[in-house]
Amino acid sequence: MTATSIAPPLLLKETETAERSEWGQVWRRFRANRLAVVGLVVVIGLVMVALFANLIAPYDPTYQLRGMRGAAPSSAHWLGTDYNGRDLLSRVLFGTRIALAVGLGATLLSVLMGVVVGAVAGYFGGWTDTLLSRLIDTLMSMPVLALLTLLSAVLRDKNLSSVLLTILVIGFTGWARFARVVRADVLSLKSSDFVTAARASGIKPLRIIFRHMLPNVLGPVIVLASLGIGGIIILESALSFLGLGVRPPTPSWGVILSDGRQYITTYPHIVISPGLMIVLTVLAFNFLGDGLRDALDPKQRAE
Repeated sequence: MTATSIAPPLLLKETETAERSEWGQVWRRFRANRLAVVGLVVVIGLVMVALFANLIAPYDPTYQLRGMRGAAPSSAHWLGTDYNGRDLLSRVLFGTRIALAVGLGATLLSVLMGVVVGAVAGYFGGWTDTLLSRLIDTLMSMPVLALLTLLSAVLRDKNLSSVLLTILVIGFTGWARFARVVRADVLSLKSSDFVTAARASGIKPLRIIFRHMLPNVLGPVIVLASLGIGGIIILESALSFLGLGVRPPTPSWGVILSDGRQYITTYPHIVISPGLMIVLTVLAFNFLGDGLRDALDPKQRAE
C-alpha cells in the first residue's frame, strides 16, 4: 500500500480528533463555570415544563373555579388562584410555554435576519455596506419598547395569532445587534487566505459567505443569542402587561401580572409567582450565556 493511499484517511482522522479535542476543551471550560451549569439545568427544566405543561398542570389554565376568586395558596392550589378563580400554578406552567416560544422564536428570527444582513454588508462593502450600516444604526438608535409598542398597536388588528404577532414584532426589531457583530467579523475575514483562495477558484460570493465565512462567526452569534433570550422574555412580558402582546386569556406571565396588578395589595400572591418565574428564567439564560461566552472565548481557547 502506497503512502498516497494512506495519507487522506490519516489526515481525516487527525482532523476529526482535533475537532473532538477542541469541543472537549469547550465543554470542560463551560463545566468549570458552576453558574453556567446551573443555568443550563434550569433551562432544560423549563423546556421540559413547556413541552409537557398539559400533563403537569393540575387544571385547565383558563377554567374558572366557582367561589375561588383570589384564593390563597393551599394543598389543592399550590400557588393559589387569580381574581377570576383560575389556578395560578397551571397558568404559570403554561406561561412557560409562551415565554420560551416567544423568546426562542423571536431570537431565531433576529439571528437569521441579522446574520444575512451583516454578512452581505461586510462582504460586499461599498454602497451596500453604507446603506445597510445606516439601517442598522437607525434601528439601534430607536427606543426598543416604544418601537415595539407602535408596531404591536399597528399590527394588532391583523388576522394573526397574538403569540405569532409578538414573535414577529420582537424578531423584526431585534436583528440589528446580530448584524453589527457579523458584519465586523466578516470584514476581518474578508482578507483571509481561505477567502482569497475561494475567490480565485471562481466560487460565487454567496457560497463563500454562507459556506466558508459564516461557520467562523457563529460562536459570537450563539453567545449573543443566548444572552438576548432573557431580554426578549422581559420584552414579551412588558408588551403583554401593557395589553399589546399576548392577549388574555392566554396564560402569559405578562398577562398574569397585568391581571393581578389592581389586586396587588389584596391578593399579592397573584403577581409573585409569574414575577419570580421571569426572574428565574432571565437569570438562567444569562448564566448560560456567560458560560458560553467564557467557553468559546478565542483568547481562552488559545491558552
